[in-house]
Amino acid sequence: MLTRCWPLLALLLAAAPASACPTHDVVLTPGGASDAPKQVEALLDTPFVKLVRITLRGGTELADHAVPTAITVQALAGKGTLHTGDQADPLAADHVVLVAPGARHKIVPAGKEDLVLLVHLLKMGAAAGTPAAACDHHPGGPKGEHPG
Repeated sequence: MLTRCWPLLALLLAAAPASACPTHDVVLTPGGASDAPKQVEALLDTPFVKLVRITLRGGTELADHAVPTAITVQALAGKGTLHTGDQADPLAADHVVLVAPGARHKIVPAGKEDLVLLVHLLKMGAAAGTPAAACDHHPGGPKGEHPG
C-alpha cells in the first residue's frame, strides 16, 4: 500500500505552506458520554486540516462513503478494518491508513467492542496565502462532520 501513496504524500508535502501556524495542542480526552451507535467529534478545524474523533459503539459499521480530501485513519482504541474496494487495511494503534481523495471506503470494527478512530482530513492548501487563518482553530470556528 505504501508505494501507491508516495505520489499523494509528495503532493501533500509540497502543498504545505511555509508560514503555517507552528503548533496546535489537541488533547485526546475520553469522548463525551453517549449511547449513540456512532459519535463524531470535531477536535480541530483549520483551513489546512480537520481532526475528528469517531466512536463506533458495539460493532457499528461506518457505511461506505467518500470524502473529497485525502484522509488518514488510525484507531485510538479497539481494532477494525478499513475497506476500499477489494482492499482491506487493518485499523489499530500501530497502523495509520491513508485514503486518497474521493476513494470510497467503509470501516468495520472487529467484534462488538467500541472502535475509536482519529481521522485527519487534509484540506491541501485551502487557505494558501492566508497564514493567519491557519491559526484560527477556536471552538467558534466553522465545523462540519465526517460524512457517513
